[in-house]
Amino acid sequence: MKNIITPIIISALILSSCSEEKRLVRKAANAIDQSDYDKALSYYDQALARDSNSFRANAGKGIVLSEFMGRYDKAIPYLEKALKKSPEETSVKINSDLGKSYHYVGNYPRALYHYGKITADNKEDNPYYDALLSKRIADCKFAMEHPQVAPPEEQYAKNVGTAINSDFPEYGPVYTNSTMIFTAKRKDTPKEKKNNIDGRYFESMYISSYTDGNFSTPRRYTIPDLGENSSFHSGNESAVSVLEDGKTLYLFKGGELYAADLTNPTKEPDKLSGKANFLDFHPYACVTNDGKTMFLVSESVNNGGGTDIYQSFKKEDGSWSRPMLLPFNINTEYNEDAPYMSEDGTLFFASNGLPGYGGYDIYKTRYVNGEWTTPVNIGQPINTPADEIYFTLNPGSSNGYYASNRMGGYGDMDIYGVHYVSMDMPECTTTDTLFATNESPANEPLAYKFSAGIPEQYKGQVRSVTWKINDVTIAETGEQINYVFDETGTYKVSAKAIILCDDCPALIAVCSEKEINTGLPTFVSTQTEKPDATSVPKVEYTSPVAVGELNNSQLISLGWNTNPCYFDYDESALREESKELLNQNIRVLKANRDLSLVINGYADARGTDGYNKDLSAQRIYSVRQYLVQNGISAGRITAITAYGESRITNGCVDDVECTEEQHQENRKVDFKVSNNRVLYTRVSFRD
Repeated sequence: MKNIITPIIISALILSSCSEEKRLVRKAANAIDQSDYDKALSYYDQALARDSNSFRANAGKGIVLSEFMGRYDKAIPYLEKALKKSPEETSVKINSDLGKSYHYVGNYPRALYHYGKITADNKEDNPYYDALLSKRIADCKFAMEHPQVAPPEEQYAKNVGTAINSDFPEYGPVYTNSTMIFTAKRKDTPKEKKNNIDGRYFESMYISSYTDGNFSTPRRYTIPDLGENSSFHSGNESAVSVLEDGKTLYLFKGGELYAADLTNPTKEPDKLSGKANFLDFHPYACVTNDGKTMFLVSESVNNGGGTDIYQSFKKEDGSWSRPMLLPFNINTEYNEDAPYMSEDGTLFFASNGLPGYGGYDIYKTRYVNGEWTTPVNIGQPINTPADEIYFTLNPGSSNGYYASNRMGGYGDMDIYGVHYVSMDMPECTTTDTLFATNESPANEPLAYKFSAGIPEQYKGQVRSVTWKINDVTIAETGEQINYVFDETGTYKVSAKAIILCDDCPALIAVCSEKEINTGLPTFVSTQTEKPDATSVPKVEYTSPVAVGELNNSQLISLGWNTNPCYFDYDESALREESKELLNQNIRVLKANRDLSLVINGYADARGTDGYNKDLSAQRIYSVRQYLVQNGISAGRITAITAYGESRITNGCVDDVECTEEQHQENRKVDFKVSNNRVLYTRVSFRD
């Protein structure tokens, strides 16, 4: 949508220009008025060809790229040049756009610097007033305080490619029966015209089939479906959600919500009855799979600001109740949009008002004990400083789709395939698979070996195992553990395995429990006579290796290679020397099953902060996969942290010239190794 302050600064640029430059800047301004931003850029480029340091051309091009086209990364060099020559009356605007541009590319410190330059002047009577400035500053601080990037097995997003995406906006994907229906603002016929709201074409629906891992070329889609003739439809329709059975599609048409029967594509859609269409603007709705509850988006009616999320229930006569506004821990003074409820009752939605990384982020909440829980930002890499919205998962799957205008797309908003597994701890499924065997050597009569007995379908997918003795958590975490009891008696031994299933939208917990009666220990004496019945057991404690993180000398004594795994520039694949290093350490881990790992990933400073965090996460994933594939339980990897470029140790930060060898020092994965062994016990007898 056009920024109302832009004509002010464009006018200022025209008035302060020389004759030829004034002519080109005026033409660019006229093109902006006609929403023809490519033509505006061409006029600015002509002016820059005459004078590459022109304040007017650099400022104009930077503003068009950032404000109107969302090409923030491309806008930065032009805005930086303009700022150096900016008069006082335009410096607020230039700093504001520079802050937003650096924010978008993930350079939060630089964004805060420019936001700080305008804070004192950001008042409502200022023509360049930014009502979102305080929120933008808060988002930068949130992002810097939450740099963690989830590993790929937990979440990732991947552009679905040019079969679906173009340089026009694509968004609102719904997927059913191997078919994607989505919304786009494209020019399909010569007669199509742009709207007067955001300078783009009108909304239309498109349909594409998914076969053998590929999407077919989309065609225009209408309800009723006119087939190939759909390309002549006038547009202004958008898909919003589909029921799990694939029979009902909900769409937004002419400002109101409709339900269409996908089993009868020639039938006109039905306008939702009752109070569902209670205002003039309803851009989105989601109906739960039982068809009884609807979450919809509408303009705020309680001065909450922007758009809010409401909840409506289907009545016995089939009509919808008057929607109720969700509480203000969900709805903010800004915008909430695109609700989606998963099979397990988690409500996902987009907001640009809750704490986040910038723009719209995806959040989740649940209805527990009569209240909606405080929304949680689902984090990176699904969320970025750009806009993320329209998140959905396919039924019974951890895979789905959403839309984002993040860096690296094909233009404007693109559709991404998304993988998301909830890390919320689930309730246990109880099994009777815990095994215990007594393996009592002469000097350790109370030594036992336990196995968690992971169900066959989850082999190799165990994330962690927690063991308890008499409801007290112990340090061992493997699928199989050795444990030495302090004394004879009856003990309750339990195991809880957390499983990360590739096709499951949430973690799975499998629990088992067993009662162990250790009895009296058997003592093998080196004396000629056995002790009499009055002998009293005495327990002495020994600790061959201290519990906790091991230092380098301790690791070296075990045969551990303490060097990091290094990586090539912009790569996450393991080098051969890294595989040799890991093979050496795998042998140590297999010989010392009480050892656990923390894996940390890093990148050099070249590239954006957000990209480098993702890259360091991919490097961690390569190392983790190699360890797991070579017999190391994933449960022994207790934590991973993707630091990106945030922990440069040799001063090779942004704008510092370094050699390739110096950059290499920062492209690595290293380890912290801990010993989790419970102190050994030795049983002897005293007279």
